[in-house]
Amino acid sequence: MTQILLIAWREYKQYVFSRGFLIFLVMLPVSLVAFSAAMGLVERNKPTRVFVVYDVTGEYIDDIDQAIERRHLFYSLAAWDTYLSLSATPESLADGLIEYPFAPDAVNDARAEAFLAAGGFDAAKAAAGPHLRPGVPAYEAPRQQFERIDAPLEAGTSLEEAEAILRPYLLDETRVEMPDGSTAPLFAAILIPADFGAGEDAAAAQYWSRNLTDNALESVVGDALDRAVKRQAVADFGLSQEALDKVDAVEAPLLSYRPDRAPDEAELGLEDRIETALPAALTYMLVVIIFGVGNLLLTNTIEERSNKIVEILLSSVTAGQLMTGKLIGIAAVGLTMPAMFLVGGLAGSATLATDENVLSLAIGSLFSSPLLLIYLFYFFCAYAIFAMIFLAIGAVSNSLQDAQSYMGPVMILVFAPMPFMVMVFQNPNGFVASVLTWIPVYTPYAVMMRAAADPPFWEIAGATLLMLVFAIFLMRIMGRIFRNAILQSSPPKAREVWRLARKEKP
Repeated sequence: MTQILLIAWREYKQYVFSRGFLIFLVMLPVSLVAFSAAMGLVERNKPTRVFVVYDVTGEYIDDIDQAIERRHLFYSLAAWDTYLSLSATPESLADGLIEYPFAPDAVNDARAEAFLAAGGFDAAKAAAGPHLRPGVPAYEAPRQQFERIDAPLEAGTSLEEAEAILRPYLLDETRVEMPDGSTAPLFAAILIPADFGAGEDAAAAQYWSRNLTDNALESVVGDALDRAVKRQAVADFGLSQEALDKVDAVEAPLLSYRPDRAPDEAELGLEDRIETALPAALTYMLVVIIFGVGNLLLTNTIEERSNKIVEILLSSVTAGQLMTGKLIGIAAVGLTMPAMFLVGGLAGSATLATDENVLSLAIGSLFSSPLLLIYLFYFFCAYAIFAMIFLAIGAVSNSLQDAQSYMGPVMILVFAPMPFMVMVFQNPNGFVASVLTWIPVYTPYAVMMRAAADPPFWEIAGATLLMLVFAIFLMRIMGRIFRNAILQSSPPKAREVWRLARKEKP
């Protein structure tokens, strides 16, 4: 046992205390901070999309402008809520010292109207100022993403003529002149014909843009025109614009409940949503880590074999002890990675303003449910299956090139269920989920994905028992290949591998 632990410590120390792994531990929080800063920088420097509207009817430009302003106000409110969550003192948010509508809340029309009626962002800054943490920067509203300018067209221009005139601008062959005298590329043009409206025979509005990836403006314009057409239809029924606005602002209250809980605890909240999503995140982490540590085993075994280090090691320990020590050591490396993520998450949640942030709720759900224990159990099961496969491949290969012929099928085996995992997540007790659960190599992933959906106990117990039997059988077969091939000077041919698997090394 001492020899096995020494081998395990050697494997663990070789990776965890290596310069690369230590750099990874330092770079992880740095990269997260840098990524957040970069996203903020990208958002702040996102170019303003300049567009024109040529409305032959003259009725819809104000609707589009209002929709643009409404979108920007909603976006600014969401940014304000994020700013307060990170910058306000925890007790001020917990005790409700910042009152509605300035405190973080749902972003909707009712709150937006209340926010503007209360004085807008200037009043919000004044109300929140005494409750901010010392030294936090002042709030800066996001930049307006869209700006409409007058179309370089004369009145009475037909839509066909407008299209021909605007085409060079849309292709960036000519730039439009901005109100301040500068020039800018034209991002999009909206052309509204004279017979545009709600009737079946009405002509469609046209959205012209060369950029097919950023459809935010197209969506805003479409919503604005939908609202305008509905207003016209409501007016035909004799209702006023004020009545339409009031009706449009009405939101149906809808709460979600779980039937497997007591009535006073059945309502679902953010914590329940996070708890439902956690198994999917843990399954993804399981796949990544299993594949990562499997590669460590493969490359380490090939390196020691090609450099004759394994011969030195086997002069002091048996092949079985070497194999077991490697498995234990690399398994510890695989557990160190999520442990560091967990510690980082705990540290991050402790620095946030409230206990109701997503990170804190996720960690709370992880420790208050059996998910962590389930993850650890199925991690070791999946690790035992795939680690033995990687070890056997490393034992029969003198180089990574030799291993490639075996790695292709293994890669297919590892990632084959990935396209079906969405089906398992959406229907955790459906046919696909049940089939994957009963395939031993995929049982850990399927059970993890179904963990929050209360799958039938008999199915999970039976599939887990089958997986354990399969894992023991695979470990015996792959263990024989490792012990019989690790000292061979030349890698065995594919047809000889089965002979090695059947031969018990004395």
